[in-house]
Amino acid sequence: MKAGEPSRPRRLLANRTHRRSRGELPAHAWAADIGPGLGTIATDNDPGGILTYSLAGAQYGFDLLWVCVLSWPSMVALQMVAARVAAVTGRGLTENMREHYSRWLFMLAVLRFLGANTVNMAADMLAMGEAAQLIFRGSVPLFTILFACVSLALQWWLPYARYARYLKWLALSLFCYAGVMLVADVPWRTVAWRAFVPHVAWSEAYLAMLLAVLGTTVSPYLLFSQAEQEVEERSREGAQGSRRAPSEAMGSQLKKMRRDTLLRSLMSNLCGALILCASAATLHAIHPSFVPPVTAREAAQAIAPVAGRYAQTLLGLALLGTALLALPPLAGSAAHAAASSFGWPQGEHRDRRIAGILVLLMVASAIIALLFCVFGVDPLRACYWSALTNGMTVSPVLILLVLLSARRAAVGEMKAHWFTRTLCWLATAMTCAALGAHFVLQVF
Repeated sequence: MKAGEPSRPRRLLANRTHRRSRGELPAHAWAADIGPGLGTIATDNDPGGILTYSLAGAQYGFDLLWVCVLSWPSMVALQMVAARVAAVTGRGLTENMREHYSRWLFMLAVLRFLGANTVNMAADMLAMGEAAQLIFRGSVPLFTILFACVSLALQWWLPYARYARYLKWLALSLFCYAGVMLVADVPWRTVAWRAFVPHVAWSEAYLAMLLAVLGTTVSPYLLFSQAEQEVEERSREGAQGSRRAPSEAMGSQLKKMRRDTLLRSLMSNLCGALILCASAATLHAIHPSFVPPVTAREAAQAIAPVAGRYAQTLLGLALLGTALLALPPLAGSAAHAAASSFGWPQGEHRDRRIAGILVLLMVASAIIALLFCVFGVDPLRACYWSALTNGMTVSPVLILLVLLSARRAAVGEMKAHWFTRTLCWLATAMTCAALGAHFVLQVF
């Protein structure tokens, strides 16, 4: 979708109906607004993803590459299911779960989502502080607070699509990982084999890394935010008045959604695979017996073959840009999930409450990021823990989502195709199996 040029809103996510009536796009924070392309790469691969993929490649070489490749069909299916449920019902995922599941199951999903998003946001804020320190030198805690305030100010006063058009160019530094694959001594046969043949080591450390990679690849906040985006698009088309028949309009919307989802997910997973491979071809190849990198500075050496002495600066630009792009959908989707749990009716009053929740989540995340600094937690380790938390808690959300897509009471005759649901169940089974195996090794 192309963004318009609305005037500055004075309240975040407020007066949405008024802005729409004037032909303006709401200043909401959904990654899909900037469409497939460079912005997609930057938003879907936030600092947590970049540093987790780097750590996975550095520690285990190409052994986890299959996760990025084989998870793509399931990730497409999950996003399709989330968007289909929202397009058919006209409500987001949390509202649908609230209506069709028992309260304790619904609250489990919402609390899990809020907790995981808050930790993810805190890790991204800490990564912004580290990124600024790599670029400008100075105090990481000070930079963390400064850029957290910058992110909140951007969300409050500017439409997301407007500033994303500029910030996404910082993601150009991610192409350094592709350049590394051209100049480094890459064992292409090993890459091809590991990309399609799963390799699983029966060790607690490996399974923890597998869960972390799954947690940053199968990102629940993208599912929730895409569902909210479909609701916004449907509401906007309804307000403008479509001349097409409802079935024709729905078919056209689903076709566009399918095309965008395929491309967006492909580019996101490809970027993650390149980061992992570049780290494997450099950091792991140099130190095969390996002590993994413990700082972002060490992780930056993965792009040194093409960036040279500017490797740390380029990684800092990538972390800073992707964090500023990822924080709005993380905070926005969590705020909408919290609002849906209370059943507040649509309108300006609800929008103001969502804006208040978003500010509280940003403040809470900034406090957690500062606590990370106080206790000496490196941003790379914080991002890894965030991804691991996501991977360990994502299973209930995936199960509820797939069951919802097959409930006739929720989607009527527009149930997801059996093949789509099968792909979703494969991703769900993989996360459950990895979690179960990790638990067994921890206990026994």
